[in-house]
Amino acid sequence: MKAIILAAGQSKRMKSSLLKTLHPMCGKPVIKHITDACRQAGVTDITIVIGNSDEQTQKIYTQDGVLQDGIRFAVQRDPQGTGHAVQSALEASAHFADDDEILVLAGDMPLLTADFIRGMADCYRSMQSEGQGCAAVVSAVHWPTNTDFGHVYADADGFFIETVEARDLTEAHEHTPLRGTSCYLFNGAALKQGLKQLTNANAQNEYYLTDVPKHIKGNGGLGLVKVFCSDDDTAIFTGINTQVQLAEAAAVMRRRINIAHMVNGVRMIDPTTTYIDTDVQIAPEAIIYPGVVIEGASTIAQGARILAHSVISDASVGAFTQIGPFAYLRPGTVIGEKCRIGNFVEVKNANIGNQTNAAHLTYIGDADVGSQVNVGCGVITANYDGKNKSRTTIHDRAFIGSNTNLIAPVEIGEGAFIAAGSTINKSVPPSGFAIARARQEVKENWNNDPRNHAKKS
Repeated sequence: MKAIILAAGQSKRMKSSLLKTLHPMCGKPVIKHITDACRQAGVTDITIVIGNSDEQTQKIYTQDGVLQDGIRFAVQRDPQGTGHAVQSALEASAHFADDDEILVLAGDMPLLTADFIRGMADCYRSMQSEGQGCAAVVSAVHWPTNTDFGHVYADADGFFIETVEARDLTEAHEHTPLRGTSCYLFNGAALKQGLKQLTNANAQNEYYLTDVPKHIKGNGGLGLVKVFCSDDDTAIFTGINTQVQLAEAAAVMRRRINIAHMVNGVRMIDPTTTYIDTDVQIAPEAIIYPGVVIEGASTIAQGARILAHSVISDASVGAFTQIGPFAYLRPGTVIGEKCRIGNFVEVKNANIGNQTNAAHLTYIGDADVGSQVNVGCGVITANYDGKNKSRTTIHDRAFIGSNTNLIAPVEIGEGAFIAAGSTINKSVPPSGFAIARARQEVKENWNNDPRNHAKKS
């Protein structure tokens, strides 16, 4: 099965310089959710139709200058409707064969699932296996209220009659509860023939893809057109045209993500205020508190506790470790097992060994910290000198006193002890003691001497 994804829309209603298909949602651009669903459903070849000068979409499918396998691009240079967009895809490449199964999807529907795509394919293939010669499958959903979706008409046996766009409806059209979802599966030859018969005789003067099934149906030699009525929640057909719709779709996806984790044994105190990206992995028995944000490809191991309002971004948390509340783990961070990373602690691009504690108000950046290390309150690894970033190494069982500054590059030996309030810019040997602070001076009865309070003239 091959796919054509239509992503050449101008996104005017988003009121953003970023294309609607590229807006981030639960850790990925909108369109990436669609291509991922296609791959999970067994689609091996995906052509994305983009507009003129759209280099941004191409970049998300390119790594080190190489396009991902199975991804192609076609440019719709003079947009004239969805039918014209599909024609642009066919003209851009000769790899669409007459006997191909060609899936056509809108690029702004990130909630579509692999199960839905497989359902369309099963409908198509079951008709083929029964010798009925299926030429196309039109996806529709029962949606009795009026929407912007096209109105789909089918006969009593579920075979397609026509689709009428909402803006083209007249009083002569009978009521139908079926609405088009902008999802189609075509036989290659039938699609090509149907596109040739399109006209732009409609309110928008555009070539509608919705008219292609009608032309295929009218040409009896091409085969039958079946309407596939999905049992999925209508939310999966949400198109992203405004910031409001983006937020609504993201809420649906977050609920879908959170339910999957809870079914797998993760406990969430309040799923409605828990924000987890699609590629995050969480092991059973982990506990996630309200207000937590887990982003990117983060991993949370068994039994970990992520306390309220912590943010974890492309980081790894070990088994039975406690994070937060109000902690921030930045990309490249790996926290070991049975650690405690407490409130207002930020860790960036650092490795933290097992049973190490940094309980509060600490910054650990570009560091390698061993096991059973105590990092006191207010400790900072000063990793940036204005030009370069350097690493700090702290070996096992070291004790870093409160309010210590570690000026990288620096190494603290195994079992070393750093006195509170020190600024350390030289390495400390194993089991060594380092103190680097101004000597305290006490002047007795200073406050009782009136001369110390006299106003200066």
